[in-house]
Amino acid sequence: MTSGYWVLLALPATALAGVACERIASDYARRIDAGAAVDGATLCAALRAASTTVFLVCAAASLACVVVLILMRALGPLALARAGACMVLLLLALIDARCRVLPDALTQPLMWAGLLLSAAGLGPAPAAALAGAAAGYLFLRGVNAVFVFWRGHEGMGRGDMKLLAALGAWLGWAPLPEVLLAASLGGALVAVLRWGRQAWRATLPFGPFLAAAGGFGLVRGAVVQFPF
Repeated sequence: MTSGYWVLLALPATALAGVACERIASDYARRIDAGAAVDGATLCAALRAASTTVFLVCAAASLACVVVLILMRALGPLALARAGACMVLLLLALIDARCRVLPDALTQPLMWAGLLLSAAGLGPAPAAALAGAAAGYLFLRGVNAVFVFWRGHEGMGRGDMKLLAALGAWLGWAPLPEVLLAASLGGALVAVLRWGRQAWRATLPFGPFLAAAGGFGLVRGAVVQFPF
């Protein structure tokens, strides 16, 4: 199958999946703003509310494109799993951008899925995946502890730590410095463009940048060279 035909099917599936994720994230953020708990029940309620005709059409069209790709052997099991992981990352990024929360109902299943796929022989070696999950969480936990000691309050949420742990489970430990570098540079650039000289005082959610860097890592490999 030529790359042109692959793109013709993959891009519509990606766009339709993005529409579905945006709809779910909007409904979830609305419920959180209304006082709902940040838990799996609220997320499930948002999923049910999003199951309208538009959402079902988007999901059906995306599934049809994926099935065609599988039948034409243009999408293997690992690529299919990573596509699903990218959808979850997109949903997490949209939720964090709206209500500054990364729900455990998404980050923890994402991490366990990466570990289980690694154990099944898909993705990095099990030892690398386990080390990546541990390193991702512990590194950001350590950075946050230093920030608390220095400034007297936390600099990031536990959801960021769990998201990096999930990315470590999918990518292994080696690409994590690259993911963090790309996410940090992206966040710094957005802060400077938005607030200028006051950027160092601003706060913005880190989840969207982590999700974007992790998504590029899943789709295209390393973001930058590991030694750098």
